[in-house]
Amino acid sequence: MGKNNRHKKNIKSEKSKVKLKQTKAKLLPKGQNITDTTFKVKKIIIKEQLKEHEQSEILSRRKLNVKDLLVRLHHHNSSVRQEAIKELEEILKNNPSEIFNSNLNKILQGLGALILDKEKDIRRDTFKTISLILGSIKREQLAPFSDILISYLCCAMTHISPPIKEDSLHFLDIIVDKSGYLIAKNSQKILDLFLDFISKNKSQINRQLTTTFSSKLTSVKWRNKVFYRLSSIFTTIIDDIRLRYCSKNDLTDEKNINIDNNIYYLPIYNYNTNLCHINFDSNYKDMISKKYNYEIFEFIKYIYTLVPLIFESWIEVRPQETCDENISLISHETKDFLKAITSIIKLIIEFIDIVEPKIEENISKEFSSKFIHNLSKYLITSFPYSFKAIQVVDSKKNNSKRQNDFETVISHTHNKNCLEENLELCYIYMWMVCNSNGRNNKVNEECKVNCRKIIKFVDDSLNNWSTDTSTVSQLVKLVRIIFLNCSKFLYKSGINLERTLQATIAASLKDTTQVNMKLFKIFGDILLDQFNELHKNDSFKKFIMSLPDLLLKESIHDDIIKMINHVVLKYREYLRDGLEKNQTSILDNAKTIKIIGSHNESDSRLMICNLFYFIDGQFYY
Repeated sequence: MGKNNRHKKNIKSEKSKVKLKQTKAKLLPKGQNITDTTFKVKKIIIKEQLKEHEQSEILSRRKLNVKDLLVRLHHHNSSVRQEAIKELEEILKNNPSEIFNSNLNKILQGLGALILDKEKDIRRDTFKTISLILGSIKREQLAPFSDILISYLCCAMTHISPPIKEDSLHFLDIIVDKSGYLIAKNSQKILDLFLDFISKNKSQINRQLTTTFSSKLTSVKWRNKVFYRLSSIFTTIIDDIRLRYCSKNDLTDEKNINIDNNIYYLPIYNYNTNLCHINFDSNYKDMISKKYNYEIFEFIKYIYTLVPLIFESWIEVRPQETCDENISLISHETKDFLKAITSIIKLIIEFIDIVEPKIEENISKEFSSKFIHNLSKYLITSFPYSFKAIQVVDSKKNNSKRQNDFETVISHTHNKNCLEENLELCYIYMWMVCNSNGRNNKVNEECKVNCRKIIKFVDDSLNNWSTDTSTVSQLVKLVRIIFLNCSKFLYKSGINLERTLQATIAASLKDTTQVNMKLFKIFGDILLDQFNELHKNDSFKKFIMSLPDLLLKESIHDDIIKMINHVVLKYREYLRDGLEKNQTSILDNAKTIKIIGSHNESDSRLMICNLFYFIDGQFYY
């Protein structure tokens, strides 16, 4: 065997490596191996602790001024931030005017940043403080800083964190409640973000409905929250439009100063300090009107995008269950959702009614023709709706210890407590039918079925008339549109309003309260409409002939007296027999009758007496 040279190779490689120089450790001399424990001390001085506050300066309970608290709002510790918010809120409660004059911009900037804070408690405390601020300052004070609030609102609504996104709705509620004009002014920025809450862009025109972004909320609950806020925004927009169209300029504190060749100077101050807008452009009014019309048409485009999403959302929650009376049973969540979407569509109708005469566009017909089929298909087919309440009944009997004694029996009670939502739905459908088909044209078979269903529901509501203020205004509005706008095509289509008229007369004559007078005034409008089909109705003629009997009661509303005077001028032959028969009794009762709602009782009594001028030719003074 050959000799193995591996050992020699290993030795050679070890010798070729670089050797590190080894040093011997030096030991301390004897007696010096002791640890030195001495140390130097230097004072830590914080300049803020040495600062002295003036006696007139406003301080918190921890002796911090507003500037110190604003710095602490950006502290890395969440407890410090939260404590600073609470102390700032206490200062603002006690001294609002002194602080807002010089620190409003910094306060809004500091609190606005905390709306996006990751801690929920900090966000909620911030909302309380902002609500306090908006409720304590005037509109002109907030005007220069309004963009701060709107910018942070948009940031919160588009935030990547679902809890912050959800809390942005609470922030919106505060602004709508305290400073709704800010939402109306910046509606174009905010409305599109609401569409992103419930849908995504499928194309440039269409949008696709999406589910909720948070696992803690169902899609129905989340959309309820979104649509409820949308209805509040629509309310502020309509209020702003109504205010702009109002002819009285003294309703606002703003004043416009137009600069032209005849203006050589402007007063720098005045005793009446109002917010003034200086317009250097001679075509300022034309520019404002063009901009305003542009905003209106943009809002109309938004409506046409929103309404299909409303119907798609309803398809997911619409009821599948009906009871014996052909009433659709809905859950509590579905009831809230129905209320939200009917409120939105009703506000859209109100917007169209206000804007259409001004822009000279037939928006109502286009809107009605486009969406009436979907309204009938998805909402009216299951009409009317009833809330399915779950009543828990304890079946525990005696003192038995059996397991069955602790069980509960769940029973469903069919509560007809969706009256408000049903009335709004009826009004929406009758408005659409009237505008899509015209007031004089017959309707198709589908509309006939739906109209008969609605008329029957109105009759039942009038027969069970109550003075509940939450529903009475809606019922009056519905009866008004049926009698004044829809009566012609209903009669032409073979739908008789005899029962509805009788129920309306009976409900209006129950008492003379202000609530029932709203219903009674409808008859005055019917009398002024010469071509109304109800004039030929026997029940309406009997009602007109019975009006003098109201003058013999113990009390009467002033509006009824005025209405009787209008009737005497137009339908004298209907009232002549009743007035001649009871002339003496009416004149005697006019001295003692209690007149409700009159500004001058003596003039109202003379009005009753002068009804007989058309009979005996005598004036009473």
